[in-house]
Amino acid sequence: MTREFDSLLETVAGLAAANIVIVETLHEHRILDKTHFAHAFGRALDTLAPEHRGGMIEQVLQNLRDRCMNLPARGSSDAQEWLDRLFTPDGSQDRPRDRLP
Repeated sequence: MTREFDSLLETVAGLAAANIVIVETLHEHRILDKTHFAHAFGRALDTLAPEHRGGMIEQVLQNLRDRCMNLPARGSSDAQEWLDRLFTPDGSQDRPRDRLP
């Protein structure tokens, strides 16, 4: 992959992680209840268009919902597994497995 694509991918992953940090911080300071976000992510999953199912959008929504519900991690993240399939469709290791936060 090109350097520009890798940089864009890292930026998008960082933005997704930043959203969770914001929700967690506001929850810790008792400004909001993160279970409301979990329900919102669940509703978004319920109404997700068929063309977005099985892709990155669904994976990110599931991870956000699960984190807001304090569910235990399901091994490696669904988003990371999706990225692994994207970069190595034949199952080979072309690059080190950088883990998303």
